[in-house]
Amino acid sequence: MNFAHSRCGRGFERGPGAWACRMRMPSQAGMSLVEIMVALAIGLFLVLIATTIYMQGLSSFGFRVGQSENLGNSRLALAVLDSEFSKAGYRRDPSQAMFDAFPADSSPHPNGCQFAQGQALYAADTQSICLRFQPRDAAETDCAGTPANLGAAGPYDAPAPATGMFAEKYTVESGVLVCRAAQEVVPLADGVRAVHFEFGIDRQTAPGAIRRVDAFAATLPGQQEAIRSLRLALLLESSGKVTQGMASTVCERWAQLGGAAARCDANAGALLQLATGTLTLRNLMP
Repeated sequence: MNFAHSRCGRGFERGPGAWACRMRMPSQAGMSLVEIMVALAIGLFLVLIATTIYMQGLSSFGFRVGQSENLGNSRLALAVLDSEFSKAGYRRDPSQAMFDAFPADSSPHPNGCQFAQGQALYAADTQSICLRFQPRDAAETDCAGTPANLGAAGPYDAPAPATGMFAEKYTVESGVLVCRAAQEVVPLADGVRAVHFEFGIDRQTAPGAIRRVDAFAATLPGQQEAIRSLRLALLLESSGKVTQGMASTVCERWAQLGGAAARCDANAGALLQLATGTLTLRNLMP
């Protein structure tokens, strides 16, 4: 009795026996060395592109952070100096003569400032300004938060010179704009690498002379020259390192303004920025 050979199902093939079916095995072939090298080259190229994009994004992010940091510090520093320097020479009694309101100091203050008679602001050095003023009222404090001792002085009454006077020193120390009041050091703004002043000087310092600005000078004023206004340039430096790969002209502009070249280094890695301002000392002008 003969039986026809049965057909094998899908995925199977006829075996060596008459009735045998076996699973069809797909043909296999390995990768050649050329294919492997091409695949590695493509993979490395994609990794290089991804790494480049990441590093550029990281550098751009650091640049933006440093720029924002410098901008915020410059605004804070200029606002503080404008607010504090405008107090120089303030008198509770506006009819009181400057020579009477601000007597000469027999010895330096704890912050190192020592004023001549009638002097309310002077440059201690190229990076430091000393100023003094009378408190507006009993709630007025110096930059360290210390109130003045007005005693029994009423509104518009001149206080005692020994106790009713504020003496402050503004300077740059270790990259920070600080205020020295008595023996306390109060940080005001970070990231200030240096400051450069130009002084609007008045050579007529005698009592009753018309107050005016005769000229602007970058050198420290002499004893017979009173400061009536200030031009200042702040050199700011970000806290983080920035590798943006672009040329910086900050140091050249800093030198053009008269700043010390040794204080500016564009190759140090930090992001540098300049901020300038002009202050008129309203209590020292007519």
